[in-house]
Amino acid sequence: MAREFFCAGSGGPEPYTSKDMLAAHKGMNISEQEYLEVMDDIVGAMTKHGLDDGTKNDVVAILYSLKGNIIRV
Repeated sequence: MAREFFCAGSGGPEPYTSKDMLAAHKGMNISEQEYLEVMDDIVGAMTKHGLDDGTKNDVVAILYSLKGNIIRV
């Protein structure tokens, strides 16, 4: 679902067909540390694939905007 999420969110042709962020993460009890570790993995993958800093910053900003629907819900 992450692939769909990023594809749809970046304007790609594939739609996001899963639950919204709150519904998808409800009951998982994800900590802030776990959330930050996943963000680090995402930034690392973007760096590995040569994405520019502006794109990485945009993705990080989007991820931070979603954290209230992911952490400890």
